[in-house]
Amino acid sequence: MPDIKNIIFDFGTVIINIDMLGVKRKFMEMGVGNTDEIHEHLFENGVYFRFETGEISPDEFRNEIRAKVKTGVSNEEIDDAWNAIILDIPAERVRMLETIRHNYRTFLLSNTNQIHFDFYDAYFANTFGYQGLASLFEKAYFSHEMKVRKPDPEIYRMVLSDAGLLPEETLFIDDMEINIHAATALGMRGYFLKEGEEMVSLFNDGKLTVKTLNLIQ
Repeated sequence: MPDIKNIIFDFGTVIINIDMLGVKRKFMEMGVGNTDEIHEHLFENGVYFRFETGEISPDEFRNEIRAKVKTGVSNEEIDDAWNAIILDIPAERVRMLETIRHNYRTFLLSNTNQIHFDFYDAYFANTFGYQGLASLFEKAYFSHEMKVRKPDPEIYRMVLSDAGLLPEETLFIDDMEINIHAATALGMRGYFLKEGEEMVSLFNDGKLTVKTLNLIQ
């Protein structure tokens, strides 16, 4: 098996901490009581997915929410609630990524949307002094810009082709097994970051440790 020369990182949970219930709590604080109904509408009608693949704009997404909310809410209030899922990026993860990139070509691949991207990209720049999140990697790939999302095989093919990567030399780290299996089906190597497992524990002095010997292949 060839050595790993490239590492593609997922974003949510792997690099940035998230709170899956944050959106619901924020809406409830605003007096929006039908949060489960809103979530069901957005999921069953594919609104989440279409927003993550750039098929609908932020305003169209907000209007989908506003149509189900039983009280008036502004764009700013919707964004505030929608971004409540986003927590912090621990400094030790950033420091580790800064070290890792001296030993591997590093990339980011994230299912995301324009509202979330604008929020965490500004947070990252203000907190760590970078121009933006993409500056931490050789290149960052975002589903809303690529018009396709994980685990669609096409998104992995696009990254491999665009970056000129050999699948067998490329490790993909994600916290969702379905995304890992989609990548390994194309010949990439994968590591499923389990709940409570810390990304930085996979590296020592900027290099992969023996913990990654049980890579999914």
